[in-house]
Amino acid sequence: MSGKDMQMIADRWMMESRRLVNWGSYEGYHEFRPSTDSQLPVTLLAGASESGKSTLVDAQISLLYPTGTPFNKASNSGRSERSDYTYLRGMIGVGGSDGVDEPMYLRGRDESGAPRSIWGAIVDTYRNFTTGQILSCGKFLYLMPGDGRGDVRRLYLAWDKPIDPRRMDVFRESSFTPTQLKSTYPGCVTFPNAEAFHTHIWDVMGLSAEACRLLARIQSADAPSRLDDIFKQGVLGVPEALDLARATVEDYERYDANFRSMEEKTRRMGKLRAITASYGDYESARDAVHSFDAVNPATKSGSATIRAWAIRRMIGEVSERQPLDRRLRDERRSEARAAGKRIESLRTRIDAVRERMRGLDGGDLTRLDAEMRQAERALADITAGRQRIGRMFEAAGEEFPKDEHAWDERRIEAVTFMRSYEQRKGLLDDMRNQTYAAHASVKQTLQRLNDDYERQKSQRTRISRQMDETRAMLCRATGLGPSELPYVAELMDVREDQEHWRLAMNAAYGSMAQTILVDKRHERGFAAKVSAIDPHAMARRTWQFVDTERGGAGNGPGGANTGATGGTDGEVWLSSKLRYREDSPFAGWLREQTSSERLDALCVDGIDDSDHAVRQVQADGQIKSGKRGQHGIKDRQQVIGFVNESYLAQLRTRIQDAQRQCDETAQSYASAKEQADRLQRERELADQLAYTAWEKIDENSAKAAIADIERTIASVRNNPKLAELDTLQESLSKELDRSQRQRIDIERQAELADQAVNAAQAWLDEHAAQPAGGRAAPAGRPPQPQPQPQTRPLDGEAADVSPKAVTNGRTLLTDEVEEALAESYEQRLSGLGDATTRAHMIIGAGAPQRMAQGDTFADRIIAGIGKDLEARVSMLEGRAASARTAVEARMGAYIEMYAGGDDTIAASVDDYRYYQDELESLSKLATVEATAVEYHNCLDKLLMSFLTIKRAIDTDAGDIHDQLERINAMLDGQQFGPHHGSLSLHADVRRPERAFWSALTRVIGTLNDRKAAQTDDDLDGARCAFASCAAMIDMLRREIGQIRDVNGVKSYGARNLDPRCRSSFYALVRHSDGQVERITSTGGRSGGALQELTSFVYGAALIYLLGGGMDNKLKPSYTTLFLDEALIKADGRYTRRALSVLPRLGFQVIVSAPESKTGEILEVSTKAYVTRKDPDTGYTTLHEARLDGIDETEGADEPEGTVESDDAAE
Repeated sequence: MSGKDMQMIADRWMMESRRLVNWGSYEGYHEFRPSTDSQLPVTLLAGASESGKSTLVDAQISLLYPTGTPFNKASNSGRSERSDYTYLRGMIGVGGSDGVDEPMYLRGRDESGAPRSIWGAIVDTYRNFTTGQILSCGKFLYLMPGDGRGDVRRLYLAWDKPIDPRRMDVFRESSFTPTQLKSTYPGCVTFPNAEAFHTHIWDVMGLSAEACRLLARIQSADAPSRLDDIFKQGVLGVPEALDLARATVEDYERYDANFRSMEEKTRRMGKLRAITASYGDYESARDAVHSFDAVNPATKSGSATIRAWAIRRMIGEVSERQPLDRRLRDERRSEARAAGKRIESLRTRIDAVRERMRGLDGGDLTRLDAEMRQAERALADITAGRQRIGRMFEAAGEEFPKDEHAWDERRIEAVTFMRSYEQRKGLLDDMRNQTYAAHASVKQTLQRLNDDYERQKSQRTRISRQMDETRAMLCRATGLGPSELPYVAELMDVREDQEHWRLAMNAAYGSMAQTILVDKRHERGFAAKVSAIDPHAMARRTWQFVDTERGGAGNGPGGANTGATGGTDGEVWLSSKLRYREDSPFAGWLREQTSSERLDALCVDGIDDSDHAVRQVQADGQIKSGKRGQHGIKDRQQVIGFVNESYLAQLRTRIQDAQRQCDETAQSYASAKEQADRLQRERELADQLAYTAWEKIDENSAKAAIADIERTIASVRNNPKLAELDTLQESLSKELDRSQRQRIDIERQAELADQAVNAAQAWLDEHAAQPAGGRAAPAGRPPQPQPQPQTRPLDGEAADVSPKAVTNGRTLLTDEVEEALAESYEQRLSGLGDATTRAHMIIGAGAPQRMAQGDTFADRIIAGIGKDLEARVSMLEGRAASARTAVEARMGAYIEMYAGGDDTIAASVDDYRYYQDELESLSKLATVEATAVEYHNCLDKLLMSFLTIKRAIDTDAGDIHDQLERINAMLDGQQFGPHHGSLSLHADVRRPERAFWSALTRVIGTLNDRKAAQTDDDLDGARCAFASCAAMIDMLRREIGQIRDVNGVKSYGARNLDPRCRSSFYALVRHSDGQVERITSTGGRSGGALQELTSFVYGAALIYLLGGGMDNKLKPSYTTLFLDEALIKADGRYTRRALSVLPRLGFQVIVSAPESKTGEILEVSTKAYVTRKDPDTGYTTLHEARLDGIDETEGADEPEGTVESDDAAE
């Protein structure tokens, strides 16, 4: 090699030896010492296929290359299961018994098959042939008995002396430690992991991750040979635009996630605030209920408080009226005394007149006046009696007897009637009762049919009213709608062409018809909500939770009778005659249930009594199942099925029939009642006739007697003086009568006033000692508010009527309660007019002295107030229940969205603290949504990122040309080809696609325009600008998504970001005769010439990656290069030239090749090794060969399997 050739590499690190212990098929200790010839350091590694060549090469990957670098395909036989574990165990293949393949290993078990520990090592020793420096780097592996693939223990070390790994065998009984290494190899450096080890080794020998990557590709069997692939996969690094694009996408996604998170937190806080507001409404409604606890009539203390409040209010009214009644009494008493004096004076005057008249008529006129008054009274009585009896005759449909004879005959008939009355009455009463009962029954049926018709028509369901009411209770308790709690009966029906099997359907599936179905998503907390329903108020019902997301499977018993027919031909199952409400989420589950063996039945014309295995059903509903049978549906409601026009028509027909029966029974009852009433009227007439003689109704005789008296009086009054006195007496008598009536009225008023005064005092005395409950106010004035509100207990606590809630013996009431009491009180007394009437009604003035408890006016008023407050409390409780349902519905929605997997919380007001804590916690994290300024900051960063990507794309192409110029500088002066020409490498780099470039330019322009016009309060504009970046981010994301792993080379394939995808590489050969030849990957040269080109390119690329040729400074470089024979495929002349290129460029070359292809390689090799594998043991041996043939050199290697230490080597 000329001086000009050697000046490219200053430090030359060459491998002096590779020592292996228990690595793959290399059992025990083996040593490989490649050629370090100063002119031609080429070593041939020959051997049959799978004899261990690649195993030796893979030690290089395990020791020096980055973690994760794949082993050679040759060693994997195209597979990828090779690892430190399989090499340490010595995996030789896969096999096993019973058709189960298991790995087979050379090591890891003793003769009896028991697991045992294994250790192994890879130790490379390098020498810097420029400085003489030695660097040994080693990797020790250890497995304890029974360890698996992930249990390999690794230790790394570096030493400036050769390392003999056999010296560690003394520690083989346990895992090696760094202390043991340092004691065995004094002065060595140990490393905690592969990364630290590689960093040290690479820094000393001038290696890098990129160089190792290309070295691994060169030594593998599938190393690229095309010019494009060599540069794209091995030489060129990851372009800056790719990393920038990734960072930009990550930044955008982070910004977007942050903004979305903030918006989501804002939405979440909004839901929590809605829960808080809703809970506040519930709390207010609940407090409103509790504010009435002190006057809740349902409690003993509440009733007592209402009574006390009302009594005090009444005391105020009575006390205000009592002085007025006392003054009225005194006034009326004085008026009565004056009236008495006036009456006495009139009586004296009348007596004087009568005395004078007796002197004139001898007393006849007085006597006649008395007789006239008696006769008039008798006539009035006879007339009244005759009219009364006349009405009775008219009611009985008879004429009044004309004379005494006819009257006596009718009395005789009455006696005969009474003898048969009781028998006739009994018959008519029975007929009336029977017709009434029949009519009432038919009327009730008609009402029920009408109600059911309207309900079923509007709700489109056949279920009964009781079923509907029960479900309504469940809906109110759980907050679910009727459609979310369907009965089984509402979801199925017989097919229209199978209507005659309706009875059979109701009989067969009646046991499940009244089951309510509930989506399993509502199961949590369901029972607690239902417990709020009074069990005495709700008919017993069964519900079934169904996992609707799983369809029919897993929600009930199996064993479905699939298909329309089963068993033998002609056997049809009842389930095949059904149809279902397909829009229901429960349809799948119900279809499975109805076709299950437990519920389905075979439809038959007649029951087979001998068949105990199959459930059978007839069209009339008779069922036989095993040894049991059933028939009859009289006591069962037919609730299964859909509501259609045919069904409604049937209901209308039933209503018409019931209406007709109702009319008929009404007529029958009216007829029977009329006959009974007529008989009763006849009985009343007969009773009257029995004790009424003719003279008691003889009106004519009474009138004749009066006429006789009148004629006698007229004859007496013909005396003028007597007539004058009679007129005066009549006038004074009228005045006396008027005065007496006035006195009586005045005395009655005085007595009533006195009674009112006494009654009021007695009432006040009776009620003054009762407990007070709030302040009473006079009539017409509301009570004054109390100074403090009542203490309000929490949910479930009784009203506080303890001493702490009582002031001066009175329970404290809130203004709202006071107003409610006053309003009810005034409404109850509003129809009584003035205050006097109110007060007198309160005290019971004029009522019986002793009345039963609860019968007094005050008791009735208090009871009415209790009813009003009971209605008020019920209304408030309804509001509280609705408010609770509303807040728990919001809580349920929140849990479903944000806490679906947390079983510790429930949608219940009892867990309100959780939602309050959630809101408080979120408020601390994000009190406001993203601001325009925050958006602007992100947009500024995105703009900078897009600009940087654009700049990187612009400069990445130039970077490729710069790299090629440096490589060409290293190739300058190197002879290429048989004609000793010169070689240079070039590339055509295309621009990115127009659409991508336009989009990038457009988004940059948009963000620049936004930046110029932005304001701190333009949040909507900032959001729009941020959203406009999404399209470009999607393009970048798609570009990154196109990156593929090409033969282990990452980050390759993004066409617009990666110039490697847009580049085509070629070589120019300038021959000594002046001709210029262009060589591409696909043509322009023979295979041998392309191999020589490949060697040049690989060598130049490695020198570039290893640090040579940069800034004309020669840096330390690593020279050991393993080649697979697959790269050397041409004839011998080109093989020799290709292999001689790399040493000329300064590389130590180790070529792995089969024995059949070693001739041409031996001509340029200065050392050779042969690998052989024992077919019986699977072990590989390594031998150095003589260069005049491939015969082994005796004594060139230690005995196979030896792990004894060689101290002399140190």
